[in-house]
Amino acid sequence: MKPKLRVLLVQLPVPNNPGLNTPLAAGYLKAFAYAQGLGSRFEIELLPRALADHAGDALLEDAIAAREPDIVGVSLYTWNSERSLGIIERVKRRLPSVRVVVGGPEVQNDNRWVLEHPAVDVAVIGEGEQTFAELLRHWGDDGGPFIPLVGAAESPLAAIHGIAYRWHGATHFTAERAALSDLAAIPSPYLAGYLGLPRDGTLMIEISRWCPYACSFCLYGRNMGPRLGSRYFGLERVLAEIAWGREQGIRRVHFVEANLNLVPLFWPLMRALAELNRDRQMTFYAELRGEHLTDEVVAALDRANVRYVEVGLQTANLAALKASHRRTDLQKWAAGTRRLYEHGIEVYLDVILGLPADDAAGVAETLDFIRREALGTYDIFTLQVLPGTAVRQASAEYGLRFQDRPPYYVLATSTFGFGDLRRLRRQLKHGANLPPDAVEGMPEPRHDALVRRQEPAADSPTSQIWLCPPAPHGGQLIHRLAAHVDVVLRAADRAAHTPLLAAAIVANPFSVFDVYIHYDAETPLNAPEQLRQWRAALPFQASYLDRVAVYSGGDAAAAYARVSPRLWLVLPWSAQAEPAAYASVAEIIWQYTLAEGEEPPLGAWAAAGGAGVWLPGGTALDRASWGILGGVPIWG
Repeated sequence: MKPKLRVLLVQLPVPNNPGLNTPLAAGYLKAFAYAQGLGSRFEIELLPRALADHAGDALLEDAIAAREPDIVGVSLYTWNSERSLGIIERVKRRLPSVRVVVGGPEVQNDNRWVLEHPAVDVAVIGEGEQTFAELLRHWGDDGGPFIPLVGAAESPLAAIHGIAYRWHGATHFTAERAALSDLAAIPSPYLAGYLGLPRDGTLMIEISRWCPYACSFCLYGRNMGPRLGSRYFGLERVLAEIAWGREQGIRRVHFVEANLNLVPLFWPLMRALAELNRDRQMTFYAELRGEHLTDEVVAALDRANVRYVEVGLQTANLAALKASHRRTDLQKWAAGTRRLYEHGIEVYLDVILGLPADDAAGVAETLDFIRREALGTYDIFTLQVLPGTAVRQASAEYGLRFQDRPPYYVLATSTFGFGDLRRLRRQLKHGANLPPDAVEGMPEPRHDALVRRQEPAADSPTSQIWLCPPAPHGGQLIHRLAAHVDVVLRAADRAAHTPLLAAAIVANPFSVFDVYIHYDAETPLNAPEQLRQWRAALPFQASYLDRVAVYSGGDAAAAYARVSPRLWLVLPWSAQAEPAAYASVAEIIWQYTLAEGEEPPLGAWAAAGGAGVWLPGGTALDRASWGILGGVPIWG
């Protein structure tokens, strides 16, 4: 009997929110493949969350290569596609015979950089369960190494529907895969035991694969057909998954559904949840259509403890709505949204900047509409010209210029130049009380970064490089780093430690490094330009977060702004420095030692500016209360 082929499924997280990285798609692939009888020929493993969610690039590469998979399946989303493919490309250098299959929203006919990436052998376009199972069946029957047949006119993969693959230097597409007519064919990966969750994780529950709308900027429901039919999961299964989550101690549930209040399952689901969740231990997140939020619907949501909802909006400019193929009755939508507020349900209301046919007057009308209708707070998003969307196909018509890699932000339209979009984006962020230069998806700095942490277990990622003084680590440190790393060093030793930092960045090019540089009274403070030049000389390759930051500090030509490493200067309280002078390159943290019995000088700390105050010693309770009272971040 042939040994089983090893399959490893990988999904990497949003950089600042690994808790949401529930690999539901990978769980579906495993559950469907095993239901098709492929478990006798394949051993399918999901990369453990402890690694996928937290490990740095080098540790992920080592962990994947150490498993010696025959096949690697990778779920690609805008936030993880470059990083995932970069890591898998390294793995392929170590395991030349491994077969790499990619799928997910990033895999579209018009997204050539993914389809032609050297890490990719086969790209699954659209719904993946049937196609992935057929690929496994093909390779299980073959069993040999993945080597093109020399001189063959056609790849053996040509008969498998729903894929793209490289053959003799060209990209080939097979016939479109018909979507599953009945989702009951996919077993629940939760109930089958294939997909576990940490207690603080989020239970992702898919309701249907359907959307009756055709918004030009959205991928939801594409390749899935406009008719619902049986393309939804049954009530019994959905409730069983939620009950399973309760048993696991899960408190947060996210319904993966674009229009929860429109699907036939809505009313029986709400009635069942009102009983199942009568202790309100679980909170639910849902996406809803605002025009259909009647008093009865909102009351049902409240009884079920649906506490967080997304209702869209995007724009109130009628021309932009029409150009975006978005059908919205604005008055009904506003009335439905206000009903949510009346029941104390938190509403996520989005405004998209850069939509086709939108202009400054249209954006002003959107903001006026929000105020007139008393719709509360809103968030600002920049249009993403996503692969596979209608807006990308019509980009020339509307003068859209956009990034060629994720997040695919629009950089100019027929009515807005880059500078216009940047100024307007800042104005809108200010108006919504949001930090105008925050980089969405960037991990928050850790306020305990200046305290030396215990070394983690040998097989766990380490999130700190402590160089004050250097800890013995050998040459393996850079292969054990987390995806977000704090580097703590003395200013006097900065040059000596630069080679180690550079090596860590080369080994972990997609990781975020936060560098904290301690100055004492004897060490002269570096000028901002010196620090800028030092940072610029460190290794760098632009990736997702750098492109997200384009409106925070980049330009249209480069289409990105470097975000890592971030620098903090830890200065004695007596140092003479103006935080504003360093704002473009580093933030200043003031070191303050409280004398015994001294009251914290909250007013002086606030007046000093910078990123806050570091208090060596002291209790966590003191730091928290002083931070709140003084309005100053307290590090320690």
